[in-house]
Amino acid sequence: MRPIRAPQESIYLISIYTPLSCAQFPVNSIEFFSSHLHDHSYTMSTRGRGVPQQVLTNSFVVSKLPTRTRYYQYEAISGSGKDMKNPRRRTEVFERLQNHTDPKLFTPRCIFDGAVIMYCPRELPLSGGDSQTFEVNMSNKPRTDGSAPTRGILQVYLKKVAADPIDFSGLQAFIDGKQTKQTPQVLTAINVLQLIIRQAPNLKYPNNTRAFFTKDAGIQTLGGGLELWRGYFQSVRPTIGKVLVNIDVSTAVMFKQGSFQTAALAVLKQNDVRALELRPDSPQFRQLKNFFKGVSVTLAHRPGLKKIRGLVPNAGNFEFENTTVKDYFKKAWSRPLNYPNIIGIQVGSKDRDEVIPAEMCAIAPDQRYTRKLPPEFSPMMVKFSSQKPHERLALISAGISNAVTTDQRSALDYQNSPFLQDAGITVSPDPILVTGRVLPTPNIHYGNAAASRPVQPRNGSWNVINQIFHEPKGLSSWGILNYSRVNDQTINRFVNTLLNACKKLGMNVSPPAASQSCAGASSVVNDMRSLKNAVSSRIGKDPEMVLAILPTSSTDIYHAIKSFGDVIAGFPTQCVRENKIERANDQYCANLGMKINAKLGGVNSLPRSGALEKLMSAPFMIMGADVGHPAPGMINQPSVASLVYSFDRYAARYESMMSVQHPRQEKIDELRKLVYRAIFEFGERNRAAPVRIIFFRDGLSEGEYALTGQEEIEDITGAIDDIWRDKGIKGAKPELTFIVVGKRHHVRFFPRNMNDGDRSGNCPAGFVADQGVGNPAVRDFYLQSHGGLLGTSRPSHYITLRDDVYKNNTDDLQELAFTLCHSYARATRSVSIPAPVYYADIVCARGAFHFNPAMGFDAATISSHDDAFDLERWRKNFKDKHANLAKKMHFM
Repeated sequence: MRPIRAPQESIYLISIYTPLSCAQFPVNSIEFFSSHLHDHSYTMSTRGRGVPQQVLTNSFVVSKLPTRTRYYQYEAISGSGKDMKNPRRRTEVFERLQNHTDPKLFTPRCIFDGAVIMYCPRELPLSGGDSQTFEVNMSNKPRTDGSAPTRGILQVYLKKVAADPIDFSGLQAFIDGKQTKQTPQVLTAINVLQLIIRQAPNLKYPNNTRAFFTKDAGIQTLGGGLELWRGYFQSVRPTIGKVLVNIDVSTAVMFKQGSFQTAALAVLKQNDVRALELRPDSPQFRQLKNFFKGVSVTLAHRPGLKKIRGLVPNAGNFEFENTTVKDYFKKAWSRPLNYPNIIGIQVGSKDRDEVIPAEMCAIAPDQRYTRKLPPEFSPMMVKFSSQKPHERLALISAGISNAVTTDQRSALDYQNSPFLQDAGITVSPDPILVTGRVLPTPNIHYGNAAASRPVQPRNGSWNVINQIFHEPKGLSSWGILNYSRVNDQTINRFVNTLLNACKKLGMNVSPPAASQSCAGASSVVNDMRSLKNAVSSRIGKDPEMVLAILPTSSTDIYHAIKSFGDVIAGFPTQCVRENKIERANDQYCANLGMKINAKLGGVNSLPRSGALEKLMSAPFMIMGADVGHPAPGMINQPSVASLVYSFDRYAARYESMMSVQHPRQEKIDELRKLVYRAIFEFGERNRAAPVRIIFFRDGLSEGEYALTGQEEIEDITGAIDDIWRDKGIKGAKPELTFIVVGKRHHVRFFPRNMNDGDRSGNCPAGFVADQGVGNPAVRDFYLQSHGGLLGTSRPSHYITLRDDVYKNNTDDLQELAFTLCHSYARATRSVSIPAPVYYADIVCARGAFHFNPAMGFDAATISSHDDAFDLERWRKNFKDKHANLAKKMHFM
């Protein structure tokens, strides 16, 4: 195969069309594309392309469904109080109801969903016919006869729901292929089955509903008052002919049980208790207040749990009712305070406030830390949660079969769960075996002379030795901003290495026209303007790029530089860390050159395959879309949606756009506008309308396929209708294939034999499975497109919701997805998702650079629930990227 060279501008050069007017795009360009294809022949698709390979997966067969058991639904309303908003607290109340209040009535045991529904395997004989009110005593202390309800007693009201009993006949018909739709009856049956399987361990261990965590499975101190626990994720998944339980190892960050005082010092990285003598306006006080808000503590002077509402400085001297806290504890509890001047905690309600000294408090056990993990702990988190494939499968098997807990039972304990026993369900302890295929690897084409051969990736990677970029760009006007302590000698050595590496890759890069030493984030705007003027004075034109050398920890400087470059100045910026350039070698600088070339509008390499060649027979667009949501705890900050689309012949170059929408809303509000603009710009550039559109959507969960997915498909087709109408286009509208790419799942594949895996012990790059673990309701497949590096590789899950282009030819779609995983411009290795999906994810993350800094987007604070969200205010304070960055992949 000859190497492929694109024209200098990688666009569709369709000379047979008149210049594009505002009236319409040229269409019907298939003949042009056919005549300009290189002389390659590809066989037509055959089912099951690739080399077959059998693998184990972390899915286990539900050997028996509860076909004879029907579940009745009861609405369960529990007592008032803020603590009842917590699902774990509600579950405790309903367990107490069944075990202590009326165990005879609730035999066999009912299942509570943690919200408002209780599922019972028989119809309950309630005193009111279909309803009854219960008094649940949460205390083990006996009540005095005839007394009124005291603290610790909650009322629970049960009422039978006017709905048919839930049985599993519909689910059985669904997996047997007798019905093809995942009806509400089937979904409800899956949900109940999910609850049955999860109920026992979730009652025993701390959990997030989907996974539970136990120290018996593994524990590691993290620091800062935190530790890591292992646990097990469980999910019921129907597939053809059977129901599976997907089981995976999971990790949670937990508050470390023990002294509150010790934990507070750990958060501040201090040893002396006097470090807790804080003023309320100090950063350390605010840090501790945010960290401990909502955490439960036990008390040294009396039993019970208290939830922290806030912190109080100088707590021992806090005055109330003509006394102080230290005097009160000494007199009422015979506990003189050792440290009266340090902080204390504030508990209770606004009406009944209570201050307790820090030394009287201990962090209660089994509490999950649910906020964003501080970056300093990320490496430890990654190391602890990563296991090699054979180790991960062994941990999963131990969770099912081995006696690993303190009571000598398996953690999952399927054999002894009363909920499984009552339902008559059994789960096989053996992981299932599936047969997949290893797809052919696409060739990678660079820009060398025609005599050279394309590069063939091995184990998901390749190198650029003796290669030049497919379309290298020059760089003659640029400068350096140095925010680090690196000296000029080190910078000069780094620059020379970078220039030499870029030259080897075919780029003509001149030495920097100017260089400045800088102070910090507050001076970035002036620094950038000063450098821009210096470069312009010397070269005669504005900078094409600015390279900034940053300290190792420099988030604020990075943010300011990207914001100025992306929004105000309109030139790409490349940031490097001081610790990187001090030991920069040829490989590091070659990687840097790949990013710089892409940012300047160049093309590094082209993956080629039969599936991509077929697309190239007519103008086509590949789009990627995603929505980025605020960090955990951020209540009143918007989500940012992104769309990227290819505009060149080889789907190697992408344009990007963003929109702002309501927090944590997954549907892209302005998708219709974004797609309209993308198609219009594509037509303007290429003088042709697209004949095919392949749309990859990141981030949709299984529950969003039917609603959000279909709504977005309607938005895309609506945008097509709009632009065809507005521009008066007479030709056929483009075919659309819409694929959801899922990453947040727990399906893993394990080579059956060590010899079948790659060097990391994972399945080889290109392994695809479309039978054995898929959902009967959709056309889906799992593709492990990347080589293993650390731990067990996660395949991506592809779900096709509409397919005009391939018309159910899964082979070509799988091959195209695998090919696009080789076109990520930053790397010389295949990545885990197609490049346009990756790009959309990166663009979402850059949304922070486009907001007015005064809005505090992505600031590390917890928003108040009382603040109203104002979408229009956020949109007015959001600026799109500078026009100069159009058609440049500045986000690389």
